[in-house]
Amino acid sequence: MLTTANRGYSYPEYTDPADFPTQIQDLATDVDLDLRNNLDLPTVAAVDAPSARVFRDVGTQAVAANTNVTLSYGPLATYDNDGMYNSGVSTTNLVINTPGVYLMTGSVNISADGAAGGAATLILMSSGGVVTNPVGTSRNLDNNQPTSLSCTTLHQVLVAPETITMIARHNHGAALNASIAQLTVTRIG
Repeated sequence: MLTTANRGYSYPEYTDPADFPTQIQDLATDVDLDLRNNLDLPTVAAVDAPSARVFRDVGTQAVAANTNVTLSYGPLATYDNDGMYNSGVSTTNLVINTPGVYLMTGSVNISADGAAGGAATLILMSSGGVVTNPVGTSRNLDNNQPTSLSCTTLHQVLVAPETITMIARHNHGAALNASIAQLTVTRIG
């Protein structure tokens, strides 16, 4: 018997005696084992991947013009299966405790004040960036409705713990308020 180079499936050599029932059963067993090891088990493990989501939907946070303001969140995480959020220590940080590749996403609404002008930015920061740090997005402020900003990135954490924060900034003529801020990190690899 030989095996395929890329998946290790066994197959008969040309000179092997033909025994179709045994050979097809051997192939079926190899395929089943391959699917279990490379599809089923990783999928089950991913269900419990370290993940946290913090959210602020009540109240606002003042953001002074031309100032980096680290956004804060509510007293409880909406989801946290790896102890990443402790509001008793900090309401502005998620602390990644498990090395790996993380999908990070954040969003915030910046209030309008009726006056035109300026732009706002949202920045995701880490204390030990392996990927380009910071990652963010910006757009012109809307003068009559909230400006929504969001960004998503992949981030590799080689050494834990690593602190993740989210910063809002704008250059409008007056202070504005940030509301409905959320930050989510999920280990994907």
